[in-house]
Amino acid sequence: MLIGGILIVVLILLDQIVKQISLVLSGGNEQLIKVLINNVLEFHHLINDGASFGMLQGRQLLFSLITIGALVLFGYLFIDSNFKTKKVYSISVALFIAGTLGNAVDRTLRGGGVIDMFNMPILNDLLSYLNISPFIFNLADVYLTFAIILFAIDIFFLEGKRKGLDEWFY
Repeated sequence: MLIGGILIVVLILLDQIVKQISLVLSGGNEQLIKVLINNVLEFHHLINDGASFGMLQGRQLLFSLITIGALVLFGYLFIDSNFKTKKVYSISVALFIAGTLGNAVDRTLRGGGVIDMFNMPILNDLLSYLNISPFIFNLADVYLTFAIILFAIDIFFLEGKRKGLDEWFY
């Protein structure tokens, strides 16, 4: 559990440092700051007071309730984390908590908005074919995306193996 706590704190600090860099470099103005890889990755500054893809703009009470519920659930899952026997599960839960708290810190400090700074034009071009709006995201969003992927891998591929081994030894 100590490793998980340290991982969560480090990830939140990294997320907040990158958000602060975006804020400082932009002077607080929403803008493109730097093209890092042409047509692949850009560094921006944008305040998003909604959810992914600009949904639910300004619904801060709803975001607060969802955040509290998610943190209660992730805290419950964190109790079962074990970096020796359930690495993928434990990392995914730590990523869930770090991503949720990273964006919650922003919503608290920035009047309900979250700083987003990464844009992938090539991905946005592909999404436009599916009529999905382009999006700019932050590290906390990346943490949450990887958390979902790792959690699914654990549930579908690793949990059964652990249970099979447990039944073998008991």
